[in-house]
Amino acid sequence: MKKLLLATLVAAASIGAAQADGPSVYGKINVSVDNTKSDLNENRVTTVDSNASRFGIKGNEKLTDNLSAVYGIEWGVSIDNNSNSSSNSTKAGINNNTDTGATGGTFDLSARNRFIGLQYEGLGTLKFGRLDTNVKTLQYVNPAQGVDVADDFVNGTFDSTQTFAGENRINNVIALESAKFDTGYGVFSANFLVSPSEKTDSKNPTDPSYAAKTGSTATSTSVIYANKDVGLYTGVAYDVNVSSIWNAGNTFAYATKAPSTSVNNPFASASNPTDLFRWVGSADLGKLAGIDGVTLNGLYQQAKLSDKVAAKFGNTSPKENAYLVSAIYKFPASILDGLSAKAQWESATTKSLGNNIADVKIDQVTVDLDYAFSAKTKVYGFWAQRTFKNPNNVGTIATPLPNAGQDSNYKYQGFGLGLEQKF
Repeated sequence: MKKLLLATLVAAASIGAAQADGPSVYGKINVSVDNTKSDLNENRVTTVDSNASRFGIKGNEKLTDNLSAVYGIEWGVSIDNNSNSSSNSTKAGINNNTDTGATGGTFDLSARNRFIGLQYEGLGTLKFGRLDTNVKTLQYVNPAQGVDVADDFVNGTFDSTQTFAGENRINNVIALESAKFDTGYGVFSANFLVSPSEKTDSKNPTDPSYAAKTGSTATSTSVIYANKDVGLYTGVAYDVNVSSIWNAGNTFAYATKAPSTSVNNPFASASNPTDLFRWVGSADLGKLAGIDGVTLNGLYQQAKLSDKVAAKFGNTSPKENAYLVSAIYKFPASILDGLSAKAQWESATTKSLGNNIADVKIDQVTVDLDYAFSAKTKVYGFWAQRTFKNPNNVGTIATPLPNAGQDSNYKYQGFGLGLEQKF
């Protein structure tokens, strides 16, 4: 009997150990009540929004002393069961819990990052799957806070995804992520991914696809530097041929294309293969300059159409310049521990490469007040306003209904209160 009891205890301990080494579940529920108004619409709209709520499963399996298998699958969740509807947005194809390619259909679960790979300790990780580009993830050079403080507000309609290009999650990815190398003056890391086109071109000159040459491989690269001792984080990234939506759609380029059904962004109604450079920096002024509680962030990027696409537009091919500056102030515990104030300005402008004349411009300002009950639970309130200016277009869009007569220069603003719970 004692031997049977001992065997049972050993088996139970083994099961517990196996479970401890197994996959872990994580995620967050972020729900807000928001009120928005667009100059293109008659009245204000109140919505309950899920704001990129998500859950995922991740884990690793030790194979040798240095080699491990790694994996992860993540889904977007529509907590209010209609956050993927674009009917309350001022534009089609909003962020909708996942990425810039969302179609706006109502559904409960949506695909986010997912991968499987191998990790060699001290060297790096090889992954295969669907992942954010290195340009997109660069905003988290400071792991404590992304530089976009309006991230996911109102289901992403105030996210930087709606201001400038480059916020992409792509399929068919082969990714290399280096280990973090400490030089004594800070930690460096590098990342590279490639997305094969998975297409082929006909060799038959009479085939219509012969001239189209549809095959197109995309790459994304980043180099990151972090020095947490002095509170300085920075990095650069570069996309080549990654399909991106251009929010500040260039009207010179639009003049050479067929009309689109998109009201406020005709050029960007579909993704365009894009080459894009991005720089991001974050400074903890408490460590860097003795200004406790203050973090300053900045982002600059320049985008242009990939060469094959740009050739179709000739000298009207556009380029985009974009900027973002944000500040975070964490109040001292003597005032209210857990209280933070945030402010942000972001802007994107397109110009024609041929004449360098400024064309469409988008500006957005955001203010936000957070109170964190703990590291996993917070409440927040925000106000944001985006301004769309199209000085080279007429005051109203003259396309067929339902877009005819709508102003091409307008404001979109909103405010809301939300609750976020991480797990």
